[in-house]
Amino acid sequence: MAKMNVSVFLVLVFCCVKAVLSQGTGSGNDGNLRLCIVEGRGLYKRAPTHCPILDKEKAGVECVLGTDRLDCLRRISKGTVDFGVFSPEDLIAAQWANIDVLVTNELRFRARPYARNIVAIVNRRILPDSSSTLHAVLKNSTLCHPGETMDDLRPLSETLSGYLESLVLERVCDPTRSNTENKLKALADFYGKACKAGPWVPDKNRDDELKRQFPSLCAACARSCTAADRYWGNTGSLTCLTEGVGDVTWGEADDIAAYFNINDSSSLSGADNFAYLCRDGTWRDLTQEPCVWLRRPWNVIVAKRKASEAVSKLAAALTNSSVTVDRHWRGALSALLESNQALPEPLHPPRAPLDYLARADGFREAYSQAGCHPPRHINFCTTSLLAKNKCDWLSEAGAVYGIAPPLQCVMRSSTQECMAAVEAGDCDATAADSDWLVAGLRDYSLTPVLHEVTPIVEKTSTIVAYVNADSKISKMADLRGKRAAFPRYDGAAWHSVQRYITEHEKISCKDYVEGYFKEICAPGLDGKKCYDAGEMEALNSLVEGKSDVAFISMATFNAFKDKKGASSEEVKKIVPLCPEGNQKYCFVSWSNLGHIFVAKNVTDIRKHEIINVFTKLDQLFGKHPPFHNAMFSMYGPFNHENEVIFHSNTKSLATSAVLKTHPYDKISYNLELFVSNMTDFTCGFGAKITPSLSMLFVTLVVFLIYS
Repeated sequence: MAKMNVSVFLVLVFCCVKAVLSQGTGSGNDGNLRLCIVEGRGLYKRAPTHCPILDKEKAGVECVLGTDRLDCLRRISKGTVDFGVFSPEDLIAAQWANIDVLVTNELRFRARPYARNIVAIVNRRILPDSSSTLHAVLKNSTLCHPGETMDDLRPLSETLSGYLESLVLERVCDPTRSNTENKLKALADFYGKACKAGPWVPDKNRDDELKRQFPSLCAACARSCTAADRYWGNTGSLTCLTEGVGDVTWGEADDIAAYFNINDSSSLSGADNFAYLCRDGTWRDLTQEPCVWLRRPWNVIVAKRKASEAVSKLAAALTNSSVTVDRHWRGALSALLESNQALPEPLHPPRAPLDYLARADGFREAYSQAGCHPPRHINFCTTSLLAKNKCDWLSEAGAVYGIAPPLQCVMRSSTQECMAAVEAGDCDATAADSDWLVAGLRDYSLTPVLHEVTPIVEKTSTIVAYVNADSKISKMADLRGKRAAFPRYDGAAWHSVQRYITEHEKISCKDYVEGYFKEICAPGLDGKKCYDAGEMEALNSLVEGKSDVAFISMATFNAFKDKKGASSEEVKKIVPLCPEGNQKYCFVSWSNLGHIFVAKNVTDIRKHEIINVFTKLDQLFGKHPPFHNAMFSMYGPFNHENEVIFHSNTKSLATSAVLKTHPYDKISYNLELFVSNMTDFTCGFGAKITPSLSMLFVTLVVFLIYS
């Protein structure tokens, strides 16, 4: 009998393999199906471990690495890949973007139709004697809020939490308050008090302000109103309820059943004091089937329409329990589909995302909540079609997770035009690097409200003085009378060097401008165009002996060292000149990688909203383990291009307060702090200029320097 089972099993496997090999409908070589994979952020990488097995055993499947899940969706839409694994939130984005795909399988980790079933549980003491409305039952009661996280799963995402709140509360749309304040006010006005522990907004200072503004929403907490409070989270909110502090909470049905031992004869003492509250205002005993407020579907396998049948057949090959230990192509594919512990449940027939999500009560509605009218979009200015496309997808991803006000992307032809648009009020914000700090402040009345930060000093934007090793230049003071090369006029290097020399040499700005250097090449400054604007161009001027010092970043010099064709002799000839007081890092200045600029006269409400939206996007789609969301990558490549809008080395977005924290407070010569304290711009020849000068001004500058 055992031999017969083995024979049948081998026949089934052979048939499955044959089905996979003979499909021929994929977009890969010989009609192979192409699987789009998004690697996690940990050390373990699935692709190099499992993809070679698929190739070696000719499984009919090829791996393609995607930047993020929306990147994979775009590739499926374009037909360059055939299938991948996605979350139900991804399907919302696919629906909004009109991406034509089909859901072929669910990835169920438990034997139930939905991943999450959210219910409400109340203390019977607030229930009326007869049926009533939901509003009447809960008005002025005490809410044990489970909290919110950027995680899709626990305790609740902000979108799902906001949806549950919206079923009870009346919307507040006070134009004198920020979007966050309006939501909190609605909550505070409805409930007598609450414990809404955990962060309300990412910025700690603003979070503290809001908690002082709405103290009733922390009044029921055990101590701190933070994620460390004993009433925070799924279990914490139930503890708040059972200890008699609160009257109502939301939670996962399985968590509540486990907490109260509902399916056990030894149920929690006092469990009969609580009941499930339904959306129509009725209630049920905990021993009854709960009335579910919201269901979250499972993750799914999604395929392009043409390949959906072949993908379904492929997934069917993984329905044997041996996939969890199979070391051949089926086990490899199972690992790549993240289904080692969850066999793909087929959908017959495959369904469009909208139809698939429609089965889950409340889920689609949660992601299509009406906002206030008129909507308060944040108009973000970009400088290229590629950047606008990335911004649009970031906006879509943020909207899925309820980031409000929504991001609206605008395109102008240059950074100057974007800054002018923000100054004029046509746009709310734009992004630019440190070369634009002075110009933004001086010429456009802008201010940076957020910075792209990294704790790794070598990866910040640095300005270092590089000289020839054979020169007799051993200290910064030796640069007097030498030939200087700058990447551009009016940028970070120009202002950093100007500040350093005038301070340390105790000379006036006029003396520095008119006679400190023998010659200056800074594109935008002189009319002879000694080289095109750029850091590598300034470095080449030094390498070729046309300049005595080049003021560029560490990153550019490292790129020069690693450049193909660069000789070791060339590299050895160039050395950094360390300024006094900074022998450790050797830079003249450092600044953060990039900045989000807004108008100086922006209202506090608007500034708070802009900061809140971008820091939430950063928390969701930046580099924040363990809750990094692989739906979208703010700092990753977009359409195979790097450094689009944001820099790839960015760790997070932060306010200027980060400059006072460790390790930033230990690093001297910060350009942002210097620029923020600038009141006199006359050292820049007293004219309103930007890194792109008019020829009239160029003529004036040449006259001043060479006369």
